[in-house]
Amino acid sequence: MGDKQFFRKVAELSGLTVEEAADTTRATLECLGSRLSNGERRYLVEHLHEGLRDAVPVDGNGRMQCFGLPELLRRVHERTGLNERDTESGVRGVLTALREDMGAEAFDHVMQQVPNEFRAMARVRAAA
Repeated sequence: MGDKQFFRKVAELSGLTVEEAADTTRATLECLGSRLSNGERRYLVEHLHEGLRDAVPVDGNGRMQCFGLPELLRRVHERTGLNERDTESGVRGVLTALREDMGAEAFDHVMQQVPNEFRAMARVRAAA
């Protein structure tokens, strides 16, 4: 799946427009990347499609930032300008699409460094 397909999937999952889904995807990946160690950031980037890779900061100073889900949502809201409900729905859509796109094993590997509430945002959808 390419980045445009990914954005459409996030839009479908969240109820956002494709443009809002693209902004939310980039903001979520940026914030998630800042929450991970450099090694996990690289692992995440390796499992993303080329069009999404630039959103993850991989050349950080080696220090991961520690914050929970409320701060993730605040940061995404700040970057996108969406209201709180749409921000939460968008982040949920991004994480759900990431799980589906990366596969559960790779997604869970990345999620080991973040609070469980991040992983819980990703819905498990029934196979179509």
